[in-house]
Amino acid sequence: MATSYYVQLLLLVLASLLFLPALCAVDFGYCNKNGYDYGNFTSVEISPNPVGPEDEYLSITVSGYASKQMNNVTIELYGKSKKPSDLLGAYYICKVGNACVIRSSLCSRGDCTIEAGTKFVLPISDLPVGDLEDGYKYLVSVLEDDLINSSDYNEKLLERMCVEFAVPVSAPTLDSA
Repeated sequence: MATSYYVQLLLLVLASLLFLPALCAVDFGYCNKNGYDYGNFTSVEISPNPVGPEDEYLSITVSGYASKQMNNVTIELYGKSKKPSDLLGAYYICKVGNACVIRSSLCSRGDCTIEAGTKFVLPISDLPVGDLEDGYKYLVSVLEDDLINSSDYNEKLLERMCVEFAVPVSAPTLDSA
């Protein structure tokens, strides 16, 4: 009898662990409302989740699947409220040693691509929280440098994918005197 109880308890604990990744996940939607030919997003995670009044920084991780290859990728992060969107930062996928990493400065070697048929993870960390207004959203836009098809020599970035999501914010707590 006791063995049966422990087996049931173990199965319950294992089943609950399957739902832990979903606790950090955030509801998201495509910026164009339809999806993109270049791939799809599978999850958006924010840490801390929810963002509290004492939190100064947050981290965002966007994951997805690329159906087409993207070269010379730039990731732009926008903040959107009732006002027009503000560019909060631009990030570049850079080659460092044998790895591709995300940096907030231009790459000396921009030979990292997001290959077709692969999963990707785009971690963006140490974002200042500031004052998050009601209805505040973030937009993460994946852009590709299209110098080959550009008619001029100025850099032309084409949006390949974009995701938008609200930042979960916890209510401020009242301190008792």
